[in-house]
Amino acid sequence: MGKTRELAESMMPVWRVGAIMNEPLAEVLKFCAWYLAQGADELVICFDDPQDPALEVLSPHPRIRCIPCTPAFWAQLGLSPSETFVTRQNAALTWVYRQYADGWLLNVDADEFLFVDGGSVASVLAAVPAGKISVRVRTAERVLVEGEDAPLHFRLPMGRAVRRAVYGEDAPLFGPRREGLVGHSHGKSLVRCGINGLTLRQHWPRGLRPGGADEVVLKPEHDAYLLHMIGADYDVWRQKLDWRSGSRGFTDGLTERVASALACSAPDEALRDLHSRIHCSTSDRLKRMEAHGVLLTLNMNIDAAMQQHFGVSLADLGALGAKL
Repeated sequence: MGKTRELAESMMPVWRVGAIMNEPLAEVLKFCAWYLAQGADELVICFDDPQDPALEVLSPHPRIRCIPCTPAFWAQLGLSPSETFVTRQNAALTWVYRQYADGWLLNVDADEFLFVDGGSVASVLAAVPAGKISVRVRTAERVLVEGEDAPLHFRLPMGRAVRRAVYGEDAPLFGPRREGLVGHSHGKSLVRCGINGLTLRQHWPRGLRPGGADEVVLKPEHDAYLLHMIGADYDVWRQKLDWRSGSRGFTDGLTERVASALACSAPDEALRDLHSRIHCSTSDRLKRMEAHGVLLTLNMNIDAAMQQHFGVSLADLGALGAKL
């Protein structure tokens, strides 16, 4: 039985994770620990800050490949460090993709955690038809509940009527094209490596045939989710407001609300109220989500994964005065 299991595991597809980051050390370690625990064969992290302290921490790990994004790195891609982040992100991840002739590459951001309920990423990829070159996993977005650290709650994409039933008067903050989420509802893609002519974009590769001929889209009924932690930490959310507002990270209506909050006499108070309205949930709202089938509740222990793979917890990082 042991040899049979080893043989089956050796035949599973190789999959890697690619990301470009400029995040606090705690966020980087959470991300890496999660994907190591999910069985990723390799993590390829491009550090937008070539002096990022995470480079020293992660470089010795046998399954993590660290790429400092120096001016020389950008020059070989025909860019400079002053280009917009999205331009640099797509170029860097396309470069990562082209380093590998086989396997799969998952292109995600630091706050996105792929999760397969009751299975593994490798087993999902093993079932993908040979003619498909991209597997996209739809989004589940974190919602916070005051006083609750576990389990974690996530909202799923929802139609207009459900959005109105769930959010009531706050519904205009969530649409109309985000399907009831603050961030994206499209999800992110695992892309089969070694395919000529593809360039990576944020959600799916450019170069796929139209009509879904090259793509498999996994939805919540497939028990696969891209867990988007957008808004899970107020301070991180606050630090990224300017970038998200300027890069269409929010809807136009929400971008305007952010601008109004920043311009008022008590911006932090206004921003905290806005953050609460879009990223937090009352127990009644959770019940409405559950009643409409758009609530996902999970027991996740990312801290345990950090202990397993790096021998450190979030509490340890705080006590050491790490860059949080």
